Amino acid sequence: MRHNQGQNQKRSRGRGRRNSNHGQTNVNRNTTFDSNGPDGRLRGNALQLYEKYTALAHDANASGERISAEALAQFADHYYRIHQTIVQAADQHRRNQEERQQQNRKPESAASETSEKSADDVQAAELQDEEAAETGAQTAAEADEAVA
Repeated sequence: MRHNQGQNQKRSRGRGRRNSNHGQTNVNRNTTFDSNGPDGRLRGNALQLYEKYTALAHDANASGERISAEALAQFADHYYRIHQTIVQAADQHRRNQEERQQQNRKPESAASETSEKSADDVQAAELQDEEAAETGAQTAAEADEAVA
């Protein structure tokens, strides 16, 4: 008999790590694949398997085995596509990291720019006040002359 079955489901063994990828596997350039191809089992990363199957397809074609060569070429194409997907994902990840780093740098530079702008704004406002005072004095003097 199984007792406390509901309670056991809540308990997790290990360090409590959860998969944040939600079912997606983390594949990088060094991930090793096991390939059960027509000529036996091959192991290696996607680029290595692509090169191996391309070489095998070339050898089969050279020996006149067109059907085997086509099958091996299809395997090579499959691993080439996997390799390209991995490369694109790595590039996208790198671009995302660069964007995050730039966004993290922007608030710091924006704060220094804001302080520089505010100092410039204060100086500009003081100059405008001085010009307005001079213009106001000239306008008052002109008004007195016009009245007189």
